[in-house]
Amino acid sequence: MHFPLIFNILGWLLTAFGLTMFVPAIISAFSQGMAVDSFVVSGCITIFFGVMFVFMTAGSHKILSHRDAFLMTFLAWFALSLFGSFPLYYAEVVPTFADAFFESVSGLTTTGASVMSGLDKMDYGILFWRALLQWLGGMGVVVLATAIIPFLGVGGMQLYKAEMPGVEKDKLQPRLKETASLLWGVYMILTLACATLYKYGGMSGFDAICHAFTTVATGGYSNHDASMGYFDSPFIEGVCIAFMLLGAFNFGLHFLFLQRRSFKVYYKNTELRLFFAILAGIILIVAVRLTGAETGYETFGESLRHTMFNFTAVMTTTGYATQDYSQWPLVASMLVMVLMFIGGCSGSTAGGMKVLRIMLISKQGMRELKKMIHPHAIVHLKLGGRHVHDKIVQAVWSFAGLYIISFIVIASALSLHDGLDLVTAFSAAAATITGLGPALGDLGPASNYGGLQEQAKYLLCFSMLLGRLELFTLLVILTPDYWRK
Repeated sequence: MHFPLIFNILGWLLTAFGLTMFVPAIISAFSQGMAVDSFVVSGCITIFFGVMFVFMTAGSHKILSHRDAFLMTFLAWFALSLFGSFPLYYAEVVPTFADAFFESVSGLTTTGASVMSGLDKMDYGILFWRALLQWLGGMGVVVLATAIIPFLGVGGMQLYKAEMPGVEKDKLQPRLKETASLLWGVYMILTLACATLYKYGGMSGFDAICHAFTTVATGGYSNHDASMGYFDSPFIEGVCIAFMLLGAFNFGLHFLFLQRRSFKVYYKNTELRLFFAILAGIILIVAVRLTGAETGYETFGESLRHTMFNFTAVMTTTGYATQDYSQWPLVASMLVMVLMFIGGCSGSTAGGMKVLRIMLISKQGMRELKKMIHPHAIVHLKLGGRHVHDKIVQAVWSFAGLYIISFIVIASALSLHDGLDLVTAFSAAAATITGLGPALGDLGPASNYGGLQEQAKYLLCFSMLLGRLELFTLLVILTPDYWRK
């Protein structure tokens, strides 16, 4: 284990992260807010620790090993979440440190679960910091890290694999630095385009930037308690749907599109086609069910508008809402749970188990049925015309099994806390491990997580980190074998 190298990289990350805190400090100062000192002090503390780690580990130029990458990835997310909570705590916009840490973890993991209310009157610096946390967390932190690593003279492909674990994917470029730079460019282009369209649709410049940050990152933090429902604009909702979807696509496809200048790279992708098929089918089912006077949506067009927005937000695990879908008929709540577990595409900023894994599990199930009918037949499993090795399928099944077990354990532990019914406890566990944010029951889109006990908040922080780091990245460092030489 190369601890000096790990803390050297962590030091550079903290230094860069601390510098970003001065941006909301400036915004707070210009808007006559009260959080300037909180950001300046927090930024200085973060930079101090970052610089200290860098100087203490100067001369660490070894290659980052596979084992190092697991610990490095976890420490990066944990440390940034910890230091990211300082401005929120020092500004006293939340009552306890547990609340500040929860908000920071939720932001950097792009979960979108919040403990804060009164957002419409909140300091602009605080609002910008929440949005920036999600923007950095969506993809930027790891992309920046993998771009910085070559500058430090160490390897970084292991970090890239740890952060964007697809079941199987093409190599984007032999040199990670070029790949990371291009992906960062794609991220910036999408953000700028989204902000421009939001501004054109009637948002203020500040709202447009903040919501663009949280849309492309599929995070879901809003500057308003009513979320996207605050704007009540079909145009803004349409823009939001488009960029939530783009954020939930495999960013490797965006890379290939820039390379080949052809939309066929999207159309030919089997994972993306299944993603749209599932989403469109469920939207149609729920829209038909919601149409009627008893639900409040008298026309199909009205129910389709709200269903399309809210269920796109659910499947992309963005966490925005225009309606409190936890109050919709039972079938809608059941399908919300289904979509949040499926999630977006592999290699995207979205959470969930990922469509690619669901596809492989389904194909493996069909293969087993064929083998039962024809015991002596050799049935190959193919994806996109390519043979999938049994080891990959086995790994997917292992992931799925561990995902469900982790969800059940977290939900069961959460249900032990006073005042939480089973629907609320189980949906909260699902909403945090999948990265959606808003749950069902008492923690639906119209509410937040502020009323939970501190132990429950820390448990859900673990759930958010576990889901964001795709389980194994976090759990592997908790095993004794990992620490043996």
